[in-house]
Amino acid sequence: MRPTIAVINGEQYWQSYFPDCEVVPRRLQDAAWVLRDGELWCLNREAATRIDGVFWRVGAIRPDPRHRTVLDVLRLSGVPCVNPASALARCQDRLSMLAELRAAGLPVIPFDVALGDDMVRRIARPAPFVVKVGNHHGGYGKALVRSEAEWFEVADLLFAANDYAVIEPYIDYRRDVRCLAIRDRYWAMAREGAGWKANVQTRKHQVIDPPEALVGYTQRALEHLGADIVALDFLETQEGEFVLLECNDTPGLSGFPEVLREELAECLRERMRR
Repeated sequence: MRPTIAVINGEQYWQSYFPDCEVVPRRLQDAAWVLRDGELWCLNREAATRIDGVFWRVGAIRPDPRHRTVLDVLRLSGVPCVNPASALARCQDRLSMLAELRAAGLPVIPFDVALGDDMVRRIARPAPFVVKVGNHHGGYGKALVRSEAEWFEVADLLFAANDYAVIEPYIDYRRDVRCLAIRDRYWAMAREGAGWKANVQTRKHQVIDPPEALVGYTQRALEHLGADIVALDFLETQEGEFVLLECNDTPGLSGFPEVLREELAECLRERMRR
């Protein structure tokens, strides 16, 4: 009987990378999980499937506290997962991810955090600055405050959000650079967006030689997390300096060379052979 791999919120093409396995696509938002007698089962409306491996490709979906619980169930099951569930759990929330970057000694962008009714007004800084609310991805929950008048309007909205907020300086950047690592191989991509949000509505992208300093930072993050794949997102200032924004533990592969997909699939195949 062929082993079964659950591809969670993944692209449609992964079956071809696991020809010796049964590959079942599952959406994290719609799936239920059962760990019984050491066996991991994933259930949706169509079927209950025993899982032998997990290929985690969860990206910019609405955060739900149950998603963290799923990662804990995966850890308890011992079922091979890429990235490992322990690494995914450490980056599951924005604040946790930022704490991990600091713990790894990486030069993350300076930021302040507020939690509690109307506390966000206490961390305002001279405009322009960027506000990020909660754990959203893909450009959601983010605003650029250009003036004090705008800040009063944004702060009122944040009061209704009932979530923590992070405030960062606005960087007038030349380009957005993602440095991606899979085990001991590295790639980089320079991207140009339609507005101030990096990596949103990308108009141009180009694979480039990874800057040496960014490779070093990315390697440190990969080793610190015990991950198979990570991508660090940087802004390059007009003066040519790089500012680290965040770490992505399930980065998109679009625009990168085809070999990345094979490298990532091999990470799970190796874990399943152990």
